[in-house]
Amino acid sequence: MKNKELFDRTVKILVNAYLNNTLVHNNCGACAVGNIIAANMQIKYDSYLKWIGRQLAWSTVFVTMPFKSEQVQRPWAYNGSAKEQIDATGYSWQELALIEAAFESAPKNTTPDERMFNGLMAVVDVLGQIHDLNEETKQATKELFLKA
Repeated sequence: MKNKELFDRTVKILVNAYLNNTLVHNNCGACAVGNIIAANMQIKYDSYLKWIGRQLAWSTVFVTMPFKSEQVQRPWAYNGSAKEQIDATGYSWQELALIEAAFESAPKNTTPDERMFNGLMAVVDVLGQIHDLNEETKQATKELFLKA
């Protein structure tokens, strides 16, 4: 496994976001990447799942369009606050773009909780590629998201 510490930290962030209901599709401050960045930069949320005291900048580099499921990438915007937010995660902007695309690609014709879960399962698959996970580790990770 590549970078076990980063993988474990990321999974913990996503599990906490899922179980604490701070994970929201089509919300750059509260999607999978938004939660990863917020946790790594110690950014808190207000009641509308917006970052308190911080400008949301990472989405100027890449963003998945909500109704088209197409991702727009602007690598030239990888500077300033956007770069700071992305770099805080330990992932490249390209890796985070893969994570975001996977999360947002979950089928929309399911319940919100099913969509969230399916998006997270897709994220675990992407993390498996990034971190070179074996199938056993990937399956064990997916089980962390099961609600009792």
